[in-house]
Amino acid sequence: MHEDMASGGARQPDVAVRGTSDLSRFADLAGVRLYRRNIFAVTGLPADAQGRAVRSHRQRLDARLAVEETWPGDTDSPLVGGHRKDEVRIAFEEFQDPRRRLVDELLWRWGDTDFGCGCPAAVHQGHDAAVRFHALVLEAEAGRVEATTDERDRLWSGAAVHWSELLERPEFRRHIAHRIRALDDPRLTEHSAYDFLDGLPRLIASPFTELADRPGVRPRLARVCAGWAEHAPFSELLPEVFEERVEAAIEKIHEGRLSARDKMNAQMYGDAVDIMREKVLPEFEGLEPFRAFIPEWRYEEIAHAVAVALNNLAVALLEYHRLKPPSAEQRKTVVELAEKAYEIAPERDVAGIKANWDVIYEQFTRSGRRAVAKSSPRSGQPAVAKSSPRKKLGLGIYAFLVVMAGFIWGPAGAVVAALGLLVAFGYLFGA
Repeated sequence: MHEDMASGGARQPDVAVRGTSDLSRFADLAGVRLYRRNIFAVTGLPADAQGRAVRSHRQRLDARLAVEETWPGDTDSPLVGGHRKDEVRIAFEEFQDPRRRLVDELLWRWGDTDFGCGCPAAVHQGHDAAVRFHALVLEAEAGRVEATTDERDRLWSGAAVHWSELLERPEFRRHIAHRIRALDDPRLTEHSAYDFLDGLPRLIASPFTELADRPGVRPRLARVCAGWAEHAPFSELLPEVFEERVEAAIEKIHEGRLSARDKMNAQMYGDAVDIMREKVLPEFEGLEPFRAFIPEWRYEEIAHAVAVALNNLAVALLEYHRLKPPSAEQRKTVVELAEKAYEIAPERDVAGIKANWDVIYEQFTRSGRRAVAKSSPRSGQPAVAKSSPRKKLGLGIYAFLVVMAGFIWGPAGAVVAALGLLVAFGYLFGA
């Protein structure tokens, strides 16, 4: 059982036990518009506003918005742009439920409001700094505030530091408990401070899910999220934030890989290459920003599957072109597939795939001679390319000629003859 202690040390039974009902406001606010939906940001009311003060303010705003399109909201807000009449109306409706209103109160600036909570000044200052950093960087990501990449990184870092410090302070929990008592509404009695405190980290991190859908920001966002994951309140949340996207990408990778394999087996090599280039590789490379949030063993399995698929396609093309000499573009394609397989391959596959790359590079970029491949390997394993037997046979015959020359030269050529004989047997039987 959890206990919240008032500043005097007495146990507070009204907030001692975790509630069981859902606080739906957390889900409503989640996303990049987290702060733009906040009822205090929209209405401009102070964090402790209740009852008559709320009703009077609503009447004034109704009159103002009858003749104006928008109104700016909180005058000290880091948000840019005004709020429409319908947004203001919805915000005032949220005040009617104290559970929903308290969530918004915790996510907007408190300023100089005297809550009577007994918190150290640093708690309220840290809270307002967290809100300002976080709201401002979301405005920057939305393009409503001009900020360089470095400035955005600093804002993200500041938000993470201030929020994590606040969420771990016992004074913050006690502040929430105090506000539950101060609002004095039966609908809050089934909740404890922990219900609100437990939901805040996920809500604060929720904008990352939407931002991750923007390809242009993913590399930078990866660094940001890795930094946030170093803070205890967010360390276990960020993999969940990206889980859906990661799973979707992995599914597309496997679907594309199997489709490419079927095309390869049907000797529809052009289609197989297109699938690997246009579907499988882009999805695999799209996982890179999320490496910090994918278990290493799982990423290695995915890399293994993609590398083997690329390698086997390269080897299949190598064998195909043994009978049908490739064009310059076809040679380039085979080399590209082999290089990409080697680049992606996890440690367990490196040796075999590197050997293939060497053979392909030698055959298709230097000597022009063709190589042959083994028949199809067992599932999930890389095929292996071999040098041509005819090349070995030719070298063996050449070695025998050296032997004959040695005998013709007489005793003086004995050493040459012996060496030639050894080389000849090596190449002939090695072929």
